[in-house]
Amino acid sequence: MHNAQSESEEDAIVEKIRQEFESLSPEGKAAAKATFSVLLDEVIERAKATLKEMDLAIEVAEISKYVSLSAIAKSYFGKSKEWLYQRIKHYNVNGKPARFNADEQQTFSQALKDISQMAYQASLRIS
Repeated sequence: MHNAQSESEEDAIVEKIRQEFESLSPEGKAAAKATFSVLLDEVIERAKATLKEMDLAIEVAEISKYVSLSAIAKSYFGKSKEWLYQRIKHYNVNGKPARFNADEQQTFSQALKDISQMAYQASLRIS
């Protein structure tokens, strides 16, 4: 992997890659393009996943102004507020980013739905 420290180093690396590519046979160029395309698709998918995770963290931060995440953690997961935050914000736990598994993600979604339904029902009783 190339790690440029300056723009001139980056330019030199790009030129070296261009020269190496140009030295390939037509079949080699086709294979390199195909490999690059696959790798680029993987990078794009990882970026999309990261953006989705960031969106969740931003949305939950907004919700947490009005809803107790500690109560959700305890009531729905039997866990601490810290456990829930670790998964929402992907803090490193045991050397790896903490994430919801599929069941936990569904449980968290259901918790938010339940709370929204309670708030809606309360609003109907008030009006």
